Amino acid sequence: MNLLLAFPTYLQNTGKLQHASNTAAMDWFVIATLCCFFFLLGCFAVVAWQIWRRTTRPEPHVQLLMELAESDEEKVIQNADETHRDDNETRSPWEKPQDWWKA
Repeated sequence: MNLLLAFPTYLQNTGKLQHASNTAAMDWFVIATLCCFFFLLGCFAVVAWQIWRRTTRPEPHVQLLMELAESDEEKVIQNADETHRDDNETRSPWEKPQDWWKA
């Protein structure tokens, strides 16, 4: 039991209540360590909650930017489809389609 100096040891092998000269210091060390541990655990929980909250309910200006980005992506996809259709229509009879290798 003497090897575990970080934890308070009240009962020794003799069965008597014995206090060492540093028992109070060991108690305070354990209390401080537990306080630090629970404080860090709380910090991680708060950060995780904030990340979750920001992903589920973004601020209005961020939501607007996300919607604009989605509409831009849709426009790019539509433009690509239109150019692909135009390429098929203007293609010479001997040319293969662009995705001939997929078939």
